[in-house]
Amino acid sequence: MFWEEEQTKDLNIVVHSMNFKGLYGVMSSPVYADQGKVKKGLDWVDSVNPGGPSSLEYWLPQVLNLAIGLAALVCVAILISSGYMYITSAGDESKVEKASKSLTYAIVGLVICIISVILVQFVLAKVL
Repeated sequence: MFWEEEQTKDLNIVVHSMNFKGLYGVMSSPVYADQGKVKKGLDWVDSVNPGGPSSLEYWLPQVLNLAIGLAALVCVAILISSGYMYITSAGDESKVEKASKSLTYAIVGLVICIISVILVQFVLAKVL
């Protein structure tokens, strides 16, 4: 029992000294304000892909297509989920109604995603 108390004391001393050193290291580190390395406006676009194209005309369609694709993926997942809810409702009116509403909203979301792809392509072709 005496041996366990000694080990506990030694462990506490080590842990407390590590905490003090860590706290002292954080508190004593120098902090420098903007040294001209902060990117302003759209300058950050150049550093996103160092080896590839860095123009806004290239990145904007990529980001929009990714967002629309993710939204369409969510719509398909909701379609599958609500179809499963509809099948497993076992004739319960509240579950059937909830599943049919989810199906309707997922289909509307998918149609919006398809229209947005066409709209984005049209706008980017005319503007950019």
